[in-house]
Amino acid sequence: MVLVVDDSPFIRAFVAAALARIDVATCEAESVRAARAICHNLPLDAVVVDFELPDEPGVALCQEMQRSSNVPVVLMSGHSEDEVRAQFPVHQQPYFLAKPFTLHQIQGLIRQIIGVAC
Repeated sequence: MVLVVDDSPFIRAFVAAALARIDVATCEAESVRAARAICHNLPLDAVVVDFELPDEPGVALCQEMQRSSNVPVVLMSGHSEDEVRAQFPVHQQPYFLAKPFTLHQIQGLIRQIIGVAC
């Protein structure tokens, strides 16, 4: 199960549809607050989270996940990769996906992270 966190319903639906095509189940959240509730209630294989969310930055959720679990996190952003990675120590770099991204990019990254064979 992959949690997709983005305030855009379009982005959430796009990622969910892309992952469904490679038989990866998803759940969705529109905010960090909603994502936290899901993280505590479902076993997750990965989290895909937007860098900027209305209630809190996606970085906050990513850092919490790094401290409390070994669930891999992908940060999606229209910001530069260097800008996003600067938020983290070298040994705690999350995966990064530049917006806009393609169906094949998100599928390939999730395959790499959770080992989906297709």
